[in-house]
Amino acid sequence: MSTGQSGSRRRNARGAGQALRGDIISAAREILIEDGYESAVTLRGLARRIGIAPQSIYLHFAGPDEIVQAVTVETFAQLGRFIAQATEGIDVPRDRLIAGCRAYMAFGIAHPHLYGLLFNRNRLLRGEEPSPAGDEPDTRTADAGPFAALMDGVRQCIADGSSSAKDVLSTATQLWAAMHGFVILRGSGYQFPWPDLTQTEVGLITSIARLRESD
Repeated sequence: MSTGQSGSRRRNARGAGQALRGDIISAAREILIEDGYESAVTLRGLARRIGIAPQSIYLHFAGPDEIVQAVTVETFAQLGRFIAQATEGIDVPRDRLIAGCRAYMAFGIAHPHLYGLLFNRNRLLRGEEPSPAGDEPDTRTADAGPFAALMDGVRQCIADGSSSAKDVLSTATQLWAAMHGFVILRGSGYQFPWPDLTQTEVGLITSIARLRESD
């Protein structure tokens, strides 16, 4: 449980509002990684960890729920950057799609609590309005980047003939659902005699995306 105070943080200078906002998000992210559930993020716990008065948090967030939303947005961005790094410099669409999909699964397996957070936001189901702060990103569309990249990857494979799929959206959706299921199964702790993971991942991607064998 994350009840201790971190001794590595220093107080921000007065007026360093954006730095404090970033510290709050980082502290909440640490708590979510350590404890694995959203209710562990409390104003008192965050204030203790950062070394500030709890009231200071209200200058940036209405409460814990908004803070967790900010962590969700940042995690989607982190996932997007991770995929971009994994596919950088790969020119062949087939290879780039496989690399991007494997990066998605690797991220989810390496960060199970944060990955679970991406798909555990009740506000997405309730259709809440965005935060009054108009310059803040909206969690409901924060996942557009990774999925748009997946669709683009499928589209390029169809265009160059390395995929026999016909419908970009349908194929990308099926692929996303399969990858999500793989991440959840791998992170469940279920004792299953997995075959070679590289072959399993590549097989999943090539089968659903209908990728032809590489030359």
